[in-house]
Amino acid sequence: MREPTGTGALEDRLCARPPARYVTELFTGLHRWSGRIALRAGKRQMTFDELLAQSYRIARALERMGHSRHEGIVCLTANPPELVSLRLAAHLLGSRFTALNVNVPGDVTGWRGILAAVRPAVFLVDRRGAEVLGERVPGTLTLGVPEAGCDLLARAAEESGEPLAPRAREEDIALLVPSHGTTGPRRGAVHRFSGMRVDWRRPEEGALGDFPAGITTLAVSPLAGNAGEVVLMLLRQGCTALLMDDFDPGRVLATVEAERITSVYLLSGHLRRLLAHPDVGRTDLSSLRYVPYGNAPVPAATVRRAIEVFGPVLAQNYLSSEIRAITLLRQEDHLAASTGRPELLRSVGRALPEVEIRIRGPRGEPLPRGVCGEVWLRAPHMMSGYWRDPAGTARVLRGGWLHSGDRGRLDEEGYLYLTGRA
Repeated sequence: MREPTGTGALEDRLCARPPARYVTELFTGLHRWSGRIALRAGKRQMTFDELLAQSYRIARALERMGHSRHEGIVCLTANPPELVSLRLAAHLLGSRFTALNVNVPGDVTGWRGILAAVRPAVFLVDRRGAEVLGERVPGTLTLGVPEAGCDLLARAAEESGEPLAPRAREEDIALLVPSHGTTGPRRGAVHRFSGMRVDWRRPEEGALGDFPAGITTLAVSPLAGNAGEVVLMLLRQGCTALLMDDFDPGRVLATVEAERITSVYLLSGHLRRLLAHPDVGRTDLSSLRYVPYGNAPVPAATVRRAIEVFGPVLAQNYLSSEIRAITLLRQEDHLAASTGRPELLRSVGRALPEVEIRIRGPRGEPLPRGVCGEVWLRAPHMMSGYWRDPAGTARVLRGGWLHSGDRGRLDEEGYLYLTGRA
C-alpha cells in the first residue's frame, strides 16, 4: 500500500511517538496526592483531584473549540488557581504556552506587541487581566469573566474530568517565554518539552532540597515567570501552594507566621522590601525551611541581613529567559559565607546538574579561572532559539553554546561571579 501523504499523515506519525516525558512525569506525580489540598487562594482551596479534573476539562473544552497541537495559548492574569489548571491543560495538548502577568509592567504595556508576534490561537484573561485591557478584545476567552469574553471555565464545566492522554510530544514547544531584560527588544525564547525538567535538585543535596508532602509554599511572585515552574515542581511532590496576586511585604510576613509557611520564592526586589518592613523583626519566621531568591543581583550586605533574619534557609538562583535554571548558591553556601567565607555572597553559586559554564574572551578564546570574560552556557534545557527570529538566534546560539551577554568569572571551586554585561 502506498504511504499516505499530506499533513494528516504526518500528524498521525508524530502522534504515534511516545508522549513528552515531562508531561507524563508531571501528571503521574500529581495523581499520587488524591485527597490532599493542592492550591489555596484567599478563602478558596482546590484539591489535587479538583486541579487535575479541571485541567482535563479545560483541555477537552479547548479541543472541542478547535484548538489543536502546536497552536499557541497566551494569557494575561494575576495568580489565580485556574492559571495552574490552564497551564497543565496546555501541556497536555502540546500547546506553546505564554503567560503574562498583570503585575509585570512590560507585560501590561506590551501585550499587544506580544500577541502580534506570537499570533496565538487562544488569548485568555482573568478578571484582573480584563481590567488591564480596559476593553473587550474580539476573540478573547476568559477565566470566569463572561462580560469580557467567552468563559472557558463555563465551557470546561460541561466536559468530562476523567484523565486525558497527553497529546504533547518531545519535539513540541512547551513554553514561549518573553524576555524581560533591559537590553534590546523583547524576544520569545522557545523551550521544547524535551528540555523541560520536573526537578532541578542536585542528588547530593539530600534533605535540604527535599520537600515532604503536606507542607505549604507561598507563591507571591508572578506564576508567569520562574515561580510557575517552581510551583509545579512542588505540587508534584505533594506540597500545597498558597497563591497571592500581589506582593505586599506586611501581608507576606503575617501569612508566613499564621500559616506556618515552609518555603517562599522571592524576586530580588521582594527580598529587599521584606527586610525593610518594620514587622520583619517581630514576626515568627521559624517555619521557613527554604527561601530561594533571584532574577537580579543582590548586594552582599543585603544577603547578610537576610541570613540574620531568616536563618540558613536562603538559596540564590541565576536564571534567564533562555535558560530557566543555571546556577544555585545553596543553603550550605550561605551558611559558609556567614561563618568564614563572606566572598561567597558575591557569587551566584555553582552550575546546576547538566549545565556547563565557560568563560570566553572577545574572540571566543578560553580564559583561565579567575579571569573575567563573557559567560557561555550549555544545557539540555536551554532554549532552542528565539521565536521567528533566526538572526537573533544566530547571534546568541553558536556552536551549541548560548552566549549569555553577561560578564563573569569562575573560581577554582566552580563558583560563578557576575560582574556586568559583556
